[in-house]
Amino acid sequence: MIVGFFPVPSWQTWLTEVGLYEDFIAAQNATINALGLFLAFSFAYSFVKINAKEYNPFIAGLLSLASFLILIPQKYVLHTVDGGVAELPADVTVSAVKELHAFSTDYIGASGILVAILMGYLVSQLYIYLNKKHFVIKLPESVPTNVSESLSPSFIAGTVMILAFAIRLFFKYVPFASTYGNIFSFITGVIQIPLQDIVGSPLSLILILTLANFFWYFGIHPQVVYSVITPILMANAIANITAYTAGEKIPYLMFSLVGLACGTGFGGQGSSIGLVIAMATAKSQRYKEMFKLTVVPSIFNINEPLIFGMPIIMNPIFFVPMAVGPLVMGATGWLFATFIKVANYNPTVSFPWTTPALVIMLFRGGITLLLIGLACLAMTVVIWYPFFKIADKKALEEELPVE
Repeated sequence: MIVGFFPVPSWQTWLTEVGLYEDFIAAQNATINALGLFLAFSFAYSFVKINAKEYNPFIAGLLSLASFLILIPQKYVLHTVDGGVAELPADVTVSAVKELHAFSTDYIGASGILVAILMGYLVSQLYIYLNKKHFVIKLPESVPTNVSESLSPSFIAGTVMILAFAIRLFFKYVPFASTYGNIFSFITGVIQIPLQDIVGSPLSLILILTLANFFWYFGIHPQVVYSVITPILMANAIANITAYTAGEKIPYLMFSLVGLACGTGFGGQGSSIGLVIAMATAKSQRYKEMFKLTVVPSIFNINEPLIFGMPIIMNPIFFVPMAVGPLVMGATGWLFATFIKVANYNPTVSFPWTTPALVIMLFRGGITLLLIGLACLAMTVVIWYPFFKIADKKALEEELPVE
């Protein structure tokens, strides 16, 4: 990820020219953008393994994954216009139509996580219930064990598949649900509508980022939130660019400034670069090694080694800094940007998500915005430092030899 999305425009251009950029995208699509697939299997597998050890969790995981795939739209229509594939304009005659059957990363990735969780829970519960009711094929003892075990859950599998198929048809033909087209759009719509009512001010953005941090603390990728509000954020960004190029006042200037101040540019979700800086003072061997492992990825806003390796996820010591980080940093950026005028803010300057926030601030708003960014950087260290010292002290005590 660091190599493929290194924040140097000439590097990005070179990767595109030699054809390597699409290969880095492929690696991303097979990992982050396929989280829904992994979760659909692992949720049901883990649920059955923990709650019903007498049954085969592997079968439950496969049934959940298959159900998840059944729900995904799989047909996309490509229109050939003037010899090329394009979206169909209203005034253009179509010369050819081709149907593409595929699973879009729009659904198997972060935007499909909630559906994957729901299906994983539903399938695992149904799998356990039907097993308890002995809804299985019983074969004579003379049948080889491997054959018997493979055929035994056939009735359960058929029931699960029919259920998934029925849910798919429900969102296709039932009047209320069919307005969404599929369960993924339904879930997105249900979450997106209330968010649309609150997005548009710096305070709403701080609350959204706080919600994303809360999700990430419990192991749910923040893209669950971001995938819903991305269209709104893009609309705000386009409005800023349009106004800037027309020489008009930027309508969402404070929204953008606060977004930079409390966003993911300071080490990733949770602004965890402050935790990494705090780890430079570690006394325990555990966190000295963790610092070596995480310092470079965190500079480029990749903090999965911290989230899952520290760990931050489900760690009560780090709940408070994860929860209050966007509030404190957003308020800091908001306060400084209110009293220090950011002149010549340029919203047209675009960078990859791996770019550190300080670099973006320098190029978009010059020295003034960079100073605000440095104040936010100092604040994230202040937020994380006392909680890290608690964790470091505990780790050091555990490392001391028992007398």
